[in-house]
Amino acid sequence: MKRIVTALLMVLVAAGPVLGGPTAEQEEQARAVFTIGGGLAGLGFGVLMDPTPEGTPLAASLRVVIPAAAVATAMGALTGGWAVDQLLTIRPALIASPFLGAGLGLVAGALTGGPSFCLAFAIAIPTVEAPEGYWGSDFTYAQSVGMSLLAGAFWGGFFGATIGAVAGPILTLALGF
Repeated sequence: MKRIVTALLMVLVAAGPVLGGPTAEQEEQARAVFTIGGGLAGLGFGVLMDPTPEGTPLAASLRVVIPAAAVATAMGALTGGWAVDQLLTIRPALIASPFLGAGLGLVAGALTGGPSFCLAFAIAIPTVEAPEGYWGSDFTYAQSVGMSLLAGAFWGGFFGATIGAVAGPILTLALGF
């Protein structure tokens, strides 16, 4: 199986320059896939990064998760479309595409994760009942929300860089840069 995959990748890499550049239809398909994929990744991030404590009633959790997931979905779609536009403009070689994809994914993930996680904390702290010290005992509301912005940007950037490092070469191979 490993030999078949290796042979297929070698054919794709070799056929890219022979087949020419991507057509306008292929570029639009790539934009659509990255926009939808970015939105779905943002939705997943928004839902999984629920800051409410264990045992929180479903209604209280949904009150926090739905707005945060909506923001993450919108930001993920916008940044996913932006990232594919950058890749289509730069048209990286296969060797550089993981690094460029990781960088673009880092920026897109940070722009998606920061605001959505910050919004979740901003809603959850005053509205969800939590044990004493759960939100941090020495922090004001503004400090907690600010730290959640940094935490969301960090984790969003981390996962975005990982996804981008994989998606960059796939796009490069699929469009034959």
